[in-house]
Amino acid sequence: MAKSTRRDFLKTAICASGALWGSFRCHAAESFEVGRPYVGWGTGEMDIHLIYTGRGESIFHIFPDGTSMLIDAGDWKLKNGGPMPNLPDTTRLAGEWVARYIERVNPFGASADYMMLSHYHPDHGGVKRDGVEMTVGRGEDYAVTGLAQVGEFIRFDTAFDRGYPDYETPAPVTNKTADNFRKYAAWAAKEKGLKMEKFEPGRLDQIVLRKDPSYDFHIRNLTCNGVAWTGAGEETVNYFHDWKEETPPENPLSLSLTIQYGPFRYYTGGDLDTAAHYEDGSVIPIEAAAGRAAGAVDVCKANHHVANNASTDEFVQNVQARAYLSTVWVDSQPGLEAASRLLSQENYAGRRMLYPTLVSPMRRDSIAEQPWKDSVALDGGHIVLKVFDKGRQYKIYYLTAEDESMRVKAVYGPFPSTGMIRYKGE
Repeated sequence: MAKSTRRDFLKTAICASGALWGSFRCHAAESFEVGRPYVGWGTGEMDIHLIYTGRGESIFHIFPDGTSMLIDAGDWKLKNGGPMPNLPDTTRLAGEWVARYIERVNPFGASADYMMLSHYHPDHGGVKRDGVEMTVGRGEDYAVTGLAQVGEFIRFDTAFDRGYPDYETPAPVTNKTADNFRKYAAWAAKEKGLKMEKFEPGRLDQIVLRKDPSYDFHIRNLTCNGVAWTGAGEETVNYFHDWKEETPPENPLSLSLTIQYGPFRYYTGGDLDTAAHYEDGSVIPIEAAAGRAAGAVDVCKANHHVANNASTDEFVQNVQARAYLSTVWVDSQPGLEAASRLLSQENYAGRRMLYPTLVSPMRRDSIAEQPWKDSVALDGGHIVLKVFDKGRQYKIYYLTAEDESMRVKAVYGPFPSTGMIRYKGE
């Protein structure tokens, strides 16, 4: 049975200064939770954890019934320029820190339901590099890094990546991150029962609640390999159908999806961006297609770490989020041009905030010069999105990343969910 870590959340976590959109932040004097360990997940809540390591993106989801899903676990050490601090420290690689974090918050400990690699880049899946061990005697041995390292500690039931089963779409996959993940998955299938599945855009029934399906909850697959759901039935469009070059840019091939819990809606899409172009030089509009398919959401995990070649005006105008979450692992993130688009009143009206994980001093100085500076949270650390009250409300937490205490640094909200779009009953 799932354990509950709920601590009378709804009674004690409301800001004294005002509810809903009247006040954005609960300060230490206003919130019971600030300065204390995070209360954790409780039955009927959805927690989404953006785990900061300084080496890439890693996001762990706990759904209302305790079903869990990890999307990505990056481990990439740049040779030149822009490294962020490794936190909590350098005694462990990123994958082990992520696994330890999961075991602290997951109601089922070292057992999780879904693993997803959004695309084949080291800051999302890991890659062989200095300081990374290789397995011995596992058939095709692989580097114990990123998702493969998380898999040393956490047992997953089902996994998705963009290439399975043939790794030929839209062109043959020749990528070190992909190669390492495939070798890990083959071993885990044999020794731990891991099941690989093809991620299919348009599906509404592929990632489901496994403990208690009675909740008003569903996940819609949006994009994979440049194929995007159109928003009608399970119809899709392949934006890379006539790709002729050997290797397409990796980011636009990312997996993306929306999650709906009651009236609450959330988007996540790996590193979708505008890096791929047709022969005439025009952008292949896969990020825009994902935005149209997603429609309006309450919270959006921003594409490609808020890089300037992502979060286009069209995408932003479609998702219309009130909160944008962003993982940071280099000192130039978030990009200023992209952040400006996310926060622009010209794209849509209404107050909103950008919540990056840990931002470098250099980028903090740049943000301080922007007209939208007050719409960026700079508390720094892990981010937790908690959705509660049957999806009717949500809050955003910052937790310290300097140690494993899970101490709450700041709380934003509670905010009302909009319930603007629903998929059930189509």
